[in-house]
Amino acid sequence: MNETYALLLAYDGAAFRGWQKQPGMATVQGALEDAIRALLGKRYAVHGASRTDAGVHALGQVASLRSGRQAGLDGLQLPAGLRLLRWAKAAPSFHARSSSIAKRYRYDLASFLPATADWDRARAALHGLDGLPHLSGLCSPAKEHRPAPPLTRWTLDDGGVLELSAKAFRKHEVRNLAGHLGAVALGLAPPASLRELAVRMRPWTGARAPGSGLTLVEVVYPPELDPFR
Repeated sequence: MNETYALLLAYDGAAFRGWQKQPGMATVQGALEDAIRALLGKRYAVHGASRTDAGVHALGQVASLRSGRQAGLDGLQLPAGLRLLRWAKAAPSFHARSSSIAKRYRYDLASFLPATADWDRARAALHGLDGLPHLSGLCSPAKEHRPAPPLTRWTLDDGGVLELSAKAFRKHEVRNLAGHLGAVALGLAPPASLRELAVRMRPWTGARAPGSGLTLVEVVYPPELDPFR
């Protein structure tokens, strides 16, 4: 009988070329599948809640796999920069990506902006996103053409730490948003321009902030499916 397992992970994005497996490159998915094969003697496909880009960090990435044998994952030998925080058996229908109902990201804008950045201008730009039905103009071209949902919550503190929550995020959305907020905070673009860009149906062609400033903080699941409750 197949069992479904969920893994809660943290990693330093500087050690990896992103989440998704790529031949000849160190990736989180590849390292995790290699470690599971070494422990269980068989390679299992591991699915991540978010396909984080190269350099992007995680405090609460979630992965799932199905195994035809009982698996004790405490013995996983993971490379430096990747940590298994918790693991648990999950409901048979649980899938790290498709079962999620929300995600929370953090971007440290001060990691690429000078001390002269005007966070009040950036907050004014973010307020311009309030009430929008979608944020499709903030996303890079992708095979998936689903619209980007609106933000459900955002905060930007006086240290330049931006936190964003939404039902889902599309390709490069947070990095594109952070890149344009940087232009706004430096006075290179008006606050109203962010809303104008967000409602476009054309994909993003503007500035993109570095991956190193971005962290996946949390993935949220329905209570009845959350394996870590």
